[in-house]
Order: sequence, then structure tokens, then C-alpha cells
Amino acid sequence: MTRLRLPAVLVVGVLMGAPVAGGHVAAAVEPPSIDGPVPAGGPLGSDSVRTGDACRTTAAVLDPGAPPASATAADLRPAWVHGRGEGQVVAIIDTGVNPGPRLPPVRGAGDVLEGGDGTDDCDAHGTLVAGVLAAREDETGHVGVAPGVELVSIRQSSGVLRPTGQEDDGATVGVGVGTLSTLAAAIRAAVDAGAGVINISEVACVPAGTRLADDTLGGAIRYAAVEHDVVLVAAAGNVGQTCGAQNPGTPDPAAPGSDGWDDVVTVASPAWYGDHVLTVGGVDADGAAADFSLRGPWVDVAAPAVGLRSVGADGDGVADLVVSADGARTPISGTSFAAPFVAGVAALVRQARPGLSARQVISRITGTTLPAAGGHDHAVGHGVVDPVAAVTGVRRSGRPDPASSVIAAPGPEPIAAGAGAGGVVAATALTVGAVVLVVVGLSRPPRPGARRH
Repeated sequence: MTRLRLPAVLVVGVLMGAPVAGGHVAAAVEPPSIDGPVPAGGPLGSDSVRTGDACRTTAAVLDPGAPPASATAADLRPAWVHGRGEGQVVAIIDTGVNPGPRLPPVRGAGDVLEGGDGTDDCDAHGTLVAGVLAAREDETGHVGVAPGVELVSIRQSSGVLRPTGQEDDGATVGVGVGTLSTLAAAIRAAVDAGAGVINISEVACVPAGTRLADDTLGGAIRYAAVEHDVVLVAAAGNVGQTCGAQNPGTPDPAAPGSDGWDDVVTVASPAWYGDHVLTVGGVDADGAAADFSLRGPWVDVAAPAVGLRSVGADGDGVADLVVSADGARTPISGTSFAAPFVAGVAALVRQARPGLSARQVISRITGTTLPAAGGHDHAVGHGVVDPVAAVTGVRRSGRPDPASSVIAAPGPEPIAAGAGAGGVVAATALTVGAVVLVVVGLSRPPRPGARRH
């Protein structure tokens, strides 16, 4: 069948925001396939860029002498009985990571921007993700989940840097770089760099009924999770600027036997690759599902996502605020940073139980959570991740203290309607923390015979 080139502009926004009400209709959604082609190896970068705004920074208003609301070394010590992740390679596919004294060694493995290696972060987002996962302990006891790992950084997106020649009118062409195609290439690069765990704190959201042309992403996920036994961890996404409407928290009670896929109003990728990706929702300090955390039948577990702290944008010190180019300060919160908490736990489990496959590691984590009061749901999945129980294999009673740090993004902005129901979006722009990206899609017919994997 002839492919039609149609303008399908899709806007996706930050991984933080409030629910958007009205006008969203559920549609039967077929889970994505991993049968697509594996992206070719080699350099990610091709775009020359200019700086759209000043690089983002971080700040702190916390009391340095007060214990952090997130996990302390004392909280995590029982999970470190086999080590702090030494020997484990964890890739962070994000906006890059700025190496610093409070982070373990950072090895660059690719950059969507021309001439880079992934160890430069103008957005601050990837560096804060790294701090959640692996910050070394400071004098307050603040620490990442697995500070002994080796970090591999791949910059596959940015909301601050823009392709040369791109206009500033976000309503028509948007800002930033990074697509589902470059994400697929980044996953391939992370696997080839030796990662045993990959963290993806990015999401592309579209209304149900819009088919994401993410065949290559599916192929990359197969390459990582199936062919190379890598644990893939991804953020669920946030309702608001990133994801336009909240999905139901449970299957429709009027439809016995429903798995929830027919009730979906917003699709999030790569989160919706639920059988092969450990998808992480967010909870508040009390362990309740955060309102902004996107629900979905693909959500597996949840982790702290509100009011946390991380290293500074330079990989040093401590931060609980993100500072944008206009001086606006926002607290560090979002599902974007619940994900690296769980990726750190996966690294600890891989160190403690090296004989477990990637799928067994995921089962270990989902099987040792603190379950939601009403049982499994689409907000927190199996429940809140417990690092100690995941490592020891012994489920604990009670709720663990909130753990690890997170980044906050600016407030939500209006979302464009995007491609209409039944449309197809190819190289969809991704959201990374405070990143807002827009791309023009390539329409094509739905692929026949899509299967659940």
C-alpha cells in the first residue's frame, strides 16, 4: 500500500502536571509488538544545534543538617548486604549526565547531538536522574539507591538545545531534539556498551486510537530485553503537559475479565511495552499514588516521586529545586525520577543474584512490593518497590520510608490535539522532565497482525 505523507504535528510536554479533563474517549488499544527491525549500530548524532535557552541549573533550600525525605544510607543499608551495585553497568538514556564528585564513574556512550559522547547535560535532567540512582552518600546521609554502579550516559534528547535553522514557534515546529527513533538507537547503543540495566525517564504520549509508528523502538526493546537479557526500566509519564488525559485506575468493573486495555484514553511509549519494560508510576511521601502519575494496564510498580532531592546539576552537592532559564524554581518531583529508584534496585538485585535473568529480576521486584490497599491496580501496579525485600527475597510488613531523589519540571502548558484518532505518528518527539518537543509525523496504514508480547 502506498504510504501517504501527511502533516501530523504532535506536542508532548513535561513529566509533571495536573489532569486535563474533558473530550477524551477510551479506545480499544492493541499492546505494542516487538517484532520491528533492530536499529543499526553506530553513532546516534547527526544534528548540529544551537542553544535555545540558558542551560538549566539547580538549587537547594533544604536544611543541610536535616535528614532527607528520601532514603538515607541507614534506610538502604539492609539492601546493601551484597554490595552497593559494584560490577553493575547501568545506562541512563536521557539528556546526558554531567560527571561530578558525588556520582560514580560516568562513561559516555553516545549523543544525539553532533560531536558529543553523552557526558554533557544542558537540561540538568539526566544528571538528577543519575543522582537518584547512584549518588554517593553526603554528610546528611542522602544517597542514591546503588552508588557502586558504573554509569553509562547517552544523550538522546534535550529541551534546551535546538537543531540549527529551527524556528522558535513551538505551535508549528516545536523545540528541542529527540524522537522515538533516536530513543531506539540509544537503547541499541546502551546494550552494545555493556549495560545490564537501562533507565528511560522519557515518554511520548498520544490519545488512544493514534497509532505510534514505533516499530524500530519495539525492535530495540527486543534486542535489549530478549536477545541480550537487559532489564529495561521506564517512567510511566505524567498527566498534564506530557500526557493529555488520565487513564482509569482499575479495569471497568462492568466488564468482567477486562484487562484495562479497552479503557485506555492515553497511550505512553515506551511505558506501554509492559511485558518487556518495568514501568514505574509515582507515589507521594505517604505511599499513595501521585495524582499526576499516568495510570495504565502496563504500570508494574511505583516508587517515590514527590518532593525529593538529588545531586546538583554539576554532579556535586545536593539539590531540591530545578532552576529554569527565566529563574523559575520548582521542587524535584515526577515519575521521571521514580524510574531510576527502581533501576537502582534492579542493579542491586543483579549484583545479589547474578544467576537471575532480566525477566526474573523484574519478577523479583514486582513480587516483593508493598501492595496497594485494594490490590493490583493501574496506578501503582503490584505496589511500592521495597529495595530490601527485592534484594533479600523476603517481603516486609509496613511501608518503607520514601526513597531517593527526583526532579521537578515547570508547570503544565496547553497541549495541542496532535494527530486525530486513527492517525499514525512516526518519529514522535519525546518528553524528558522539563522538555517540550514537537515533531512532524509520517502517516502510514496500521500494521496488520499486531500481536501482544
